[in-house]
Amino acid sequence: MRQLILLSLFILLNLCSLCQSTENSKGTVDSVSVTSEPRGKLSTRWHMQPHSPFKATVLAVALPGAGQIYNGIAKEGSVIRKFWKVPIVWAALGTCVYYIDFNSRQYNLFRQQFVAASDDDPNTVPTLSDNRLYLDAGMNYYRRLLDISFMSLAGVYILQAIDANVDAHLFYYDISDDLSLRWHPSYFVAGSRNHGLGLTLQF
Repeated sequence: MRQLILLSLFILLNLCSLCQSTENSKGTVDSVSVTSEPRGKLSTRWHMQPHSPFKATVLAVALPGAGQIYNGIAKEGSVIRKFWKVPIVWAALGTCVYYIDFNSRQYNLFRQQFVAASDDDPNTVPTLSDNRLYLDAGMNYYRRLLDISFMSLAGVYILQAIDANVDAHLFYYDISDDLSLRWHPSYFVAGSRNHGLGLTLQF
């Protein structure tokens, strides 16, 4: 009797340990699948065919204009039809960078002149003007322009990324080249209340 009880306990302990190991292995597999699931989604979105909006957006964020180049490669037509947005993006960013540099230099100039006019040191004489109100107004003016230049740069950067994403999404809409708009007279039955010309959309 005692041997039977011991044998039953031994079998029960083995079953419990086997169930526990099975649950642990299942939890490990689940955790691996959970961690690999986001990677799988990103890989699917990156290699999406025929065109990946995710890839276009990432390229545009990493290097402004790269998303437009990626979209242009997939387009048909001449080089101008493919990549006409790229020089616009670069010109807009270059303009913003130029004005950031210009307004920054002007702001630093007025700031140095204002400090020179305010420190009462005979060795530091302002060259623009000795009027501190004028120098302070110029300093504030160029500081506002500098802030606007930075905001413009951020706006162009965000807009070119949005443009790359939207342009990539347009590849999923198959617009037929046979879409046309044609006018022709409509013929009505005599005695009806409808008269005149009709507009017909032919696809």
